[in-house]
Amino acid sequence: MSVEVEIKLKIEDPEQLIEKLEGLGFIKGEQLLESDTYFTSENHDFVKLGEALRVRQIRNVDTDEISAVITYKGKKLDDRSMAREELELEIPDAEVGKTLLQRIGFYSVPVLEKKRWYFRRNEMTACVDQVTGLGDYLELEIMVETEAEREGALQRIENVLVSLGYSMKDTTRHSYLSMLTNQTCAMEVAHEHYI
Repeated sequence: MSVEVEIKLKIEDPEQLIEKLEGLGFIKGEQLLESDTYFTSENHDFVKLGEALRVRQIRNVDTDEISAVITYKGKKLDDRSMAREELELEIPDAEVGKTLLQRIGFYSVPVLEKKRWYFRRNEMTACVDQVTGLGDYLELEIMVETEAEREGALQRIENVLVSLGYSMKDTTRHSYLSMLTNQTCAMEVAHEHYI
């Protein structure tokens, strides 16, 4: 079992943040376009349970190479971060993965698209994201093998967060999907109110 220890926060100036990351020794990696199709079912409502099942299509901006993964994310493991169990499997084609899930009773919820820049330093990955409809975000994450390693990983992430001029109070525990869904619901309510 792998545990993804992650924090996420809204940022105002991606270019300035990238300079700070590089100043802390993060090495710029690939730039990707990611299209995430999330799934749920009547028998297992991933959204209500705080879990996630998604098919991600990935396009490398530099090489135009396309790949895909299917990912399950479990419930959050603490009340400070987005730490959760994560199981991920490469698949040959995103469309085949989506069709397979639909054939066995899952249905998709809104598709989430983002441009993502990866930065790495030792075990830590920093992602600077431009999320369609939501804006710019930073994610810091460390993958650990056991639950016992989670707290130490979170402390290392928090140290980098502070070095960047932020604190845990600036972070959110909401997924991009829940933010997008909440934003869509709020817009629908506002629209109904003014009709």
